[in-house]
Amino acid sequence: MSDRTQPYGPNTAAIRAFLVRFAGLGAHDRAAVVAQYAARVHGRVYHAAESALATAIERSGREPLQQALSGPLLQLVRRADAPQTTEPTEETALDGLDPVAEPALAALLALLVRDLLDDAHMEQLYGAFSSVIGLSDLPR
Repeated sequence: MSDRTQPYGPNTAAIRAFLVRFAGLGAHDRAAVVAQYAARVHGRVYHAAESALATAIERSGREPLQQALSGPLLQLVRRADAPQTTEPTEETALDGLDPVAEPALAALLALLVRDLLDDAHMEQLYGAFSSVIGLSDLPR
């Protein structure tokens, strides 16, 4: 798994494209994503998709790739006024992060195992971003 050309596994191209597009989103688009995510995250269908996601990551052995996503994501969601800490605790892990962090993590993890998730689960996990970064616009 030390292939530098594929740091996120077989879906590296889609993840990189998502990160580039995500970095360019303005406040209005980020707020729309947060609203979409809030509308879907508490339902049974979403929780089933999360369960399928966890299973896919575990069974595929992509846990180390999951960890590799945290650095780029944190760079994109840390608020400019957030205090810099060297080792965040569980209580402070989300302090100083843009509210879009959680939906972005869900979307990135779904992209990580896109080849292993069915379309319904992918839609649930990625759907908050559909209106601003279409899944069909990302490399397959």
